[in-house]
Amino acid sequence: MSLTERDSSTWRPRDPFPNIRAAGKLVPVGDTTKTCLQEITPGALTPPVVRKFVNSARPPIGTVRVFHGKANDPDTASTLVHGVNTKSSINAGSVINPAPKTRFQERLRHLHEINYQKAPLGRSGVQGPGLPSWLDSEKTMFGVTTLQCNKKTSLYLTGGEVINPPKTTHQVKKEADEGHQLYVRSHGSYFVGERVDRKYNCSHYKRDSRFGVPTPHFNDGRTISRSLRWPCDSLMHNSAKLVSKRCDNFREKTQPQTGKVHDPIAETLNVRAPSAGLVTPNNA
Repeated sequence: MSLTERDSSTWRPRDPFPNIRAAGKLVPVGDTTKTCLQEITPGALTPPVVRKFVNSARPPIGTVRVFHGKANDPDTASTLVHGVNTKSSINAGSVINPAPKTRFQERLRHLHEINYQKAPLGRSGVQGPGLPSWLDSEKTMFGVTTLQCNKKTSLYLTGGEVINPPKTTHQVKKEADEGHQLYVRSHGSYFVGERVDRKYNCSHYKRDSRFGVPTPHFNDGRTISRSLRWPCDSLMHNSAKLVSKRCDNFREKTQPQTGKVHDPIAETLNVRAPSAGLVTPNNA
């Protein structure tokens, strides 16, 4: 093989052993990654009856989960709008400093208010047609005249006299006792300690009769005082106070005693004598 053939673009290597098969696997032409990952045959299609259950449990990416009971229903929720459109109110700037009106707007306002300008001050003008001929619109009044309070006749009372009437305590109590039976019948309102009349028709039973055994009662409060003061609390001040030996030794060591010099380390100086046969640092 010449040098010119080596440098050319059509150079091919020479097989020294043409009778021996080359090692390796022959890859078919056109096998790419896309063709390897792509299914040859399309997958089985999910039936629509089963698909609504699958989408309810595992919806596709980017879709809204729909309950399987509403899968085939028309989508009306996305088109519904609730509430009322809120209109913006007039701002304060336009009220304080309104825009100038044109001559047409000013004339229209004058025509609307011309009916009010005809009525004299303190009287009502003609509101419109349709009233009877015998009705005088200026002199006819409707309603009932409100009577003012007259302190001399005392026929009408003010609000303060109704809430807090000028009566003595005896008069108020007498009126309350007279109307008490009415409130018992209508509202079931009884006085404190008043017994209910149950309408028993028995010869041996009366309304004022009582049952049970009377409980001993004292108005001086001795029973309550006895319940608030338990025997253990009252005898605690007279009984002897028990102190543990550990607390007593601690106080004796840390607190000064009468007639003794306070020496906190006095116990540490009481060292026992060494026994025979033992060597101590002092004897060494």
